[in-house]
This record gives sequence, structure tokens and C-alpha cells, in this order.
Amino acid sequence: MKYIHIIILVFCSSFLSAQILSYNDFRTPSQIDDALTTLNSTYPSLTRIDVIGTSIEGRQIKALKISNNPSVDDPAKGDVVFISLMHAREWITAETILYIADRMLDEYSSDADLKADIDASQIWIIPIANPDGHQHSHSSFRMWRKNRRDNGDGTFGVDLNRNWGYQWGLLSGSSSSTADDTYHGTSAFSEPSNQVIRNFVAGLDNFKTFVSYHSFSELYLRPWAYTTADPPGETSLESIVQRNIDRIASVHGHTYSENIGYTSSGETTDFMWEEHRVAAFTPELRPTLTGVGGFDPPPAEILPCAEENYPAALALLHDAARTGLYIRDHGSDTGAEPSAVQTASGWSNPFWVSPDIWTVPAVLNQNALVDLNVRVNNDTGRAQNNVTLEVYYTDPRISLEFPNPNAILIERRTITVPPSGTTQTIAWRTPTGTNSWGELHWCVGAVVKHENDMPLTTQIQRSSNVSCKNFHTTEIVESTTVLTIAAQNFLEVPAELIYTVDDDSIRDGWTIELPDEILKRTSRITPSSLRKSKLLKTKGIIIEPGETVYLPVNVKVDDQVINGDKLNLNIHGTLLPLVAGKREAVGNGFTFDLINKN
Repeated sequence: MKYIHIIILVFCSSFLSAQILSYNDFRTPSQIDDALTTLNSTYPSLTRIDVIGTSIEGRQIKALKISNNPSVDDPAKGDVVFISLMHAREWITAETILYIADRMLDEYSSDADLKADIDASQIWIIPIANPDGHQHSHSSFRMWRKNRRDNGDGTFGVDLNRNWGYQWGLLSGSSSSTADDTYHGTSAFSEPSNQVIRNFVAGLDNFKTFVSYHSFSELYLRPWAYTTADPPGETSLESIVQRNIDRIASVHGHTYSENIGYTSSGETTDFMWEEHRVAAFTPELRPTLTGVGGFDPPPAEILPCAEENYPAALALLHDAARTGLYIRDHGSDTGAEPSAVQTASGWSNPFWVSPDIWTVPAVLNQNALVDLNVRVNNDTGRAQNNVTLEVYYTDPRISLEFPNPNAILIERRTITVPPSGTTQTIAWRTPTGTNSWGELHWCVGAVVKHENDMPLTTQIQRSSNVSCKNFHTTEIVESTTVLTIAAQNFLEVPAELIYTVDDDSIRDGWTIELPDEILKRTSRITPSSLRKSKLLKTKGIIIEPGETVYLPVNVKVDDQVINGDKLNLNIHGTLLPLVAGKREAVGNGFTFDLINKN
């Protein structure tokens, strides 16, 4: 992805002991631009300005990057995105994220924890997501909300927060009337400004969290916006929201709420959660619903509003930046995020075989009471109190995540984790009968949460707070045995399934084959999916949204292999959505415990 880099030469500088921007009045669009330039020129070693695209009227959309090495895009660092002014009239939102940037930069050299978080991250400040509408709000009509698209019927504007690609166009949460303030546009992503933001976050290598500031009513919202139903990962998102509400209230005593009272389809954070599985939030800033000014609060509200939202922004940055408490995904896992990446031959590490999750006895039988052990590691150097540990079990699936709507909670407990870590033992009665795919195969997932260390995704390999172990009852293998695995497409779009064998796990005398066939599938491939498959030149198996396919794994054992020889077989699974551009891999795998009986 190419962006325009604006380089400002600084010939002299002086040490500044305080923030350099003022917050006594609302800035015009050009003054917001000037504020970015001032931050960049004052902190050239910590910032850069990128022009990431243009609006429908050709105005630039700029992002201020904050990092200890801003000229380098480092995939090892977590990307944190703060955005404002998607709605043109919500001026207080831009002041808030300018304050967040200003204060972070000011305190970088004096706050060791903040410095460590910034050094481990790439922070992106995008103050004007709707430059055309914002200019119109200043120059013509203060209460203008939408962008400035000419709708061709005498009306102008599309609501950019109803124009995103997940659940777009639902009339329960948007409008098809061009004159309406919530008009959703002619199609998802019809608006160039949203295309710019979509493409920008898609190009981030280690996207962690996204915050879209709005006003007003003093709320802190999370997905879903299009429905009142819970999303996958609801308990994790709720924990983050409550933590952030508490941080906000600790400053000036304003306690934000969680319920806005209506639905919004085609909304920004819904897309971020569904498409990228990154924790995404919408703080609705001051004033309260009955407060003075509404969308046009007095300037005296700017500073206290920004001050109270700063600790919540820092908390999300800390979640994204550094490992604190973690559960290992595989033997060489150090808590780094991600713990595995997709390669040409499969995942770089099998992240569904956590050595920190095990049972006694090790071999599981149906309806058996076992000790389930979960080890939580501590990288903070000090004891962590009031830690929440959640342990679930579910059917394994290529798209496994925790928490997920199908997972069954085994236990939730509050623990203390000393610097040396802790092992928690939980009584678990294994399920009776087979899973939904007819296999004796279950997966245990664990999630660890602390007010200073929250999971920002449900995807195991992308969060050190989330881990899992696939347990399989032992398969007795004769000279030739056919195993079955099942893969489900949880995405909203058709996907390409690629599954491979972890060759490092195979020893002499054992042969593993993945035949080019499907034992069973639960739906038919649509003509549209076939066309997309041809255009993308796919090589894997095409699976429709929600579909499950059943695949064979042939196991052959030579006579030279002794009776009772054991093999741990890892099968890697990857789903690649059938979409143009960057195809983000999701998935995990299966582990079979095999015993030869010849």
C-alpha cells in the first residue's frame, strides 16, 4: 500500500515540558491540519504524517503515526487506530483524539510504562474521516452530519457510519431515503472516504484495536450495532467496555452507559469485528443525552471530555502493546502476538496444541470426570490479583475461536497469578457421545483477563490471552485407516479451504495422505462462488458461508512399525475468503493421537 509521506524539516527545537496544543475552542479543518503538523514538527523522531487517501471532493485524509521508529512499518508491533469526525458535526471528537496524541507524545519521555507501550506499538490518529462534511459543517451548516455526495435528486450526503460492508442496507438500522440523515448510500462502500479507511486497516500487518469517536450522550458502545444479539466474544468485549467506563469515570466522575437505544446497520465497528476480529468501540462523548449543547457543546467541555477519555485510550494501547498474562499456544510460544502465521505449507506453528492445557488422565473417555489443568504465565514481574480465567469446551472446527456462541462454559473463576505463574485445576466431566460431526473429538479453550491486560480478539493465534487444546480420544490404527475431519466456514462470504499435514510430526513407516475428495458437504457451491474461484485461481476446496465439509485422511502403517507405536498427527486448516485484494487467513487445525495395532 502506498501513501504520501509528508516530511517536515526541523532546524531547531526546544524541550517542551507540557502539551503543545490548546483546547479552549473548536478547530476548523485547516487548524486540525495545522495541529497535526505541529505535533509532527515537535516530535519528528516519534511521528510521521501519511496521506492515506482522498474524499469524494478530493480532500486529503491524513493519519498521524506515533511510534519510536515512525519511518518503519514494523509487523511485530501492534497497530492501534483512533479515528474521529466520521459524522461532520461532532467536532468534540477530533479535539479528543488530538489530545490523546498530544498527551502521549508529551509524556513519552517521563512515563516508563507509556514509553514501553508506544515502543511496542504503531498508533494511528485519523482526526477527520469525513473532510467534505466537516468543511461544510464549518462553512455552511453547523449541524451537517453526512458527507457531501451529490445524490442526483437535489439531496446531498451519505451517512458514512451506515455505509460499511457488514449488514449493510438493513432498514432497521439505516435509511434508503437520500434525504435522511442515516441514508446508507447506493451500496456498501460506495463512499471513497470509507474505502480509504477500509483499505488502510486492511494493509496493517498486526491490527489490534479500532476506536471510532462520536458524540454525544456519554456512551461506550461495542459490536453488534445492527442487532441487540450478542456477537462472538461478547464476554471479552463486555469486560473491555466496563474496564474503560471505569477508567473514564475515575477522572471527572462521568459514568458512561452502554445502551444507545437503537440499531445501526452498515456500522463501522461491526465491520471491524466481523471482518478483522479486532476489538472495536464507539465512545459517544460529552455531553449527556440531556446535556447542554448536544452536538454543539460549549468549548469548556473540550478539555474535561478529552481528559476523561485518555485513560481508556491508554488501556487499549497497553492491551495491544505488551504481553502480561499469557497461556502458551505451542511449546515454543513466548507470549508474542501472533503466536503463529500462515505460510505456504500451513501455519508456522500448530497453535491448537497448548502445552498449558492438559488433563489427568491424559487419554479421555466419554462421560469421565477428569482434572483439567490450565497454566497461566505471568510476564509482568509482579503478582496480578483479580484475574478472571474462563474455561470452555466445544466441538473443534477450522474456524475455532474463544469465546464463541457454541462454546460451553466449564468454569469461570477469579484467581491471583504470582510472578512465577499458576496452574489451575478444574473438575471437568467429558461429554457423552460424539460431537456434532460424529467424532470423539473436543476442544478446550481458555481466556485470561485482567484490568491491565484484556484480549482484543477471539482468534487464538492473535492473542496471548486466548489458547486452546484439541483433545481427541485415541484412534487405533491398523495397516490402513481412514480418519475424518470436518471444516466449517464461519465467515460471511464463501471461502477457500486449504488443509495440509504437519510433515514434522510424521515418522518413518507412517504415511499420511489427503485425498482430493470430499466425503460429504452440507450445501452446493453457487455459480457466483465458482466464478470468484476462477478469478482468484484457487487451488483449495470452496465452502459456502455456514457450510460444513467432511474430509478424509488416509493413514497407512508399514509392517516395520512396531505394535503400540504412537503418533501425534497435526492437520493444519486455513480459510481464505473469496474476496479481491488481501485475503486474510483464519483457521486452526486438528490433532490426532494414533496408536498402531498390526
